[in-house]
Amino acid sequence: MAPSPPLLRIAARSVRKNARHSAGSILAIAAGFLGLVLIDGYLSYIEHDMTDAFAERLLTRDVIIERPGAADLRQSARPFDEAELGEREQAFIGAWLDARGAAVPARIRFLYAWGSASTGKASAPFYGLGYDVEDGAKIRGRFAWDAIAGRPLQRAGAEAAVLGRGLGVRLDCEAVGSPPLYGRNGRPIEEERPFRCRRQRVQLIANTATGQLNAIEPEVVGLIDGGILEFDSKYVNLPLPLAQRLLDTKAVSGFVARLADRSTAARFCREFGEAARAQGLNLVAYPWAEHPNAEENRRSLATLGVYRVLVAIVVVLIAAMSVLTTMAKAVSERTREIGTLRSLGFLRRHVVALFALEAALLALVGTAAGSAAALGITFLVNRAGITYDAGLASMPLPLEIALRPDTYALSALLLALLAALAAVVPARRAARARIPDSLAHV
Repeated sequence: MAPSPPLLRIAARSVRKNARHSAGSILAIAAGFLGLVLIDGYLSYIEHDMTDAFAERLLTRDVIIERPGAADLRQSARPFDEAELGEREQAFIGAWLDARGAAVPARIRFLYAWGSASTGKASAPFYGLGYDVEDGAKIRGRFAWDAIAGRPLQRAGAEAAVLGRGLGVRLDCEAVGSPPLYGRNGRPIEEERPFRCRRQRVQLIANTATGQLNAIEPEVVGLIDGGILEFDSKYVNLPLPLAQRLLDTKAVSGFVARLADRSTAARFCREFGEAARAQGLNLVAYPWAEHPNAEENRRSLATLGVYRVLVAIVVVLIAAMSVLTTMAKAVSERTREIGTLRSLGFLRRHVVALFALEAALLALVGTAAGSAAALGITFLVNRAGITYDAGLASMPLPLEIALRPDTYALSALLLALLAALAAVVPARRAARARIPDSLAHV
């Protein structure tokens, strides 16, 4: 085995010899590393895993196809047909998606409906979503079982409906007891849980496509999490044919397609737009995160990005200042050692390199200790099943930390560089001193 370079051997000996100063630097680096990776892991979980979970629950991933500006058209006094997709558009979209084969493993048609929900003694406004139920379970993936009480639509009949938990309370429907909803893997437990309603059927009243009043009376088979408080207090899910019967139409509001490779979403949308224009159809496809309805999600992620950068800067500055202070004191106490090294023929750059190597070794030990602590904390937190209330969310959110190897590597490299730079500053000043003055230093 080849011997290590002299400076590296001296640096390793100095780290062991000056254990008190070394421990302080190691602790500062480990704490900085721990703060960086845990905060970034938590924010990464929110940004990716939790955002994906909301998209799956609300049937919006990965691509949404509809008319341009459909949301604005529905809020205006425009005719119903200007916002919805007729049979010609549906046939084109269906054929185009079929031609993609395995690249589109699941797709649904969906139809929005809104009006008034009543059980006779209680009533409330509702916001409904009708969709292709069987394929909807494929779009939801890991959240196919979306019922927090009762059963999901794919386990019910054609005349069924599920209510947001908040709307259920307003219509005298509520879950019985508080059994666990999610397993330790974060996925819903596929189990039918009890709930009770004053009246098992709910009357939904809405204006049809031609402006006339119509009503249906589906059976309430379950309660679901509407995702956001505002939706949860109004949300109803229906089989698409039932929603079309309520609105007396064959139209749909749009399509959602789940892609086998989500990274192809932008190209997928571009190719669809070109094909639609070639057929003279006014249609557009959005990656779900770029859809107009995802504006709040984009703003939230942008805010999290700014928060992540600010926290990283604060943590890095604290760690760097701590290492700088520790190394400055260590260099000051070792002034005579520096003079001895200079008298033995070590150049100034050798002394500076020696302390930089010491700092790098301290950073290596500190990041190793920080990594072990971060992995342990991540494992414990993710296994603990901790939840917290998060403002707009209708249910408590899980507290989890994503494991990001790239963050671990980048944090280790960054802290090693900062530690080396923090050591270079006092080392350069000490190395410039005259050798006799350094040897006489007390």
